Amino acid sequence: MVIQLRKVVDNVYIVNPYNPNVQGCCVYMVDTKSDDGLVLIDAGMDIEPIQAIEKDGFNLKDIKHCLITHGHIDHYGICYKLKEFNNDIKFYAHELDVKNNELKITDPYIAQMYGEYKYEPIKIDRLIKNDNELLKFGNYEFKCIHIPGHTPGSIAYLLEASGKKILFGGDVPGIAINFQDGNLNTYLKSMQKLLELKIDISCEGHEHIIQPAEKVLKFIKGYMKFNKNLNIVAIENPSDIKALLEAAFVSNELGFYPMTVDFCNYLLEIEPENIEAQKLLKEAEKHNPEKFEWIKSFIKRVSNSK
Repeated sequence: MVIQLRKVVDNVYIVNPYNPNVQGCCVYMVDTKSDDGLVLIDAGMDIEPIQAIEKDGFNLKDIKHCLITHGHIDHYGICYKLKEFNNDIKFYAHELDVKNNELKITDPYIAQMYGEYKYEPIKIDRLIKNDNELLKFGNYEFKCIHIPGHTPGSIAYLLEASGKKILFGGDVPGIAINFQDGNLNTYLKSMQKLLELKIDISCEGHEHIIQPAEKVLKFIKGYMKFNKNLNIVAIENPSDIKALLEAAFVSNELGFYPMTVDFCNYLLEIEPENIEAQKLLKEAEKHNPEKFEWIKSFIKRVSNSK
């Protein structure tokens, strides 16, 4: 696998770009050009992309801070390995996603999903407690925006650099329904907060970089719609044709074609003659999306937990 550091704006980089076939999340890095060294936003589950920054002239010992967007292992799984480069590295996360100052797996389903993945819990050096808390490293200032909904302690980090408002959102499109740690209404309020920021560049955990501002707005609004409909299907009525079709259309508009196909196939099992679903399925399949079968198993898991 060829790993190449990519610049977002001056001194801001994507270390681990989006790859739907690889576990983990996108990892971002800011070079503070100061004694504060390098700041990572999330760390993912694989150390190799982070080690690869040395090919671009960076020193792994200079990674002095890691800002964690939320307490899901695909965003922090490899953090413990960072201490091998710099034992004094500091980790930051919201207090609501941290138990006893430690990030570790608490969800049995997640524990089963990543059962073979080796990781060690990490201690959090600074707990983020307040909305809009500021973290300053060199001349760079990160605003910690509390965006609960996907998890209670989800944080988006807002950075203004090179005349742009850059958002490191973690999992803005993540599942945010009334299930386990998720909460739909809280999520919708959080997303409305982000819409009002007029973000220029969105650096997501499971997406390609999104810009300009108009596309960022479409992206956030799209996933607000998606989670509204997912909540109906998963929590209220698994056979709600209107909600299934809306979720499929939104997925298609956002370019998430594997999800479009998955929703259409599920809908057509319920209503085989649905012309809109048939047409949308053909459109999505033109993009040759990878196989993705999720919605049926997800509904079943939600149902079994009730």
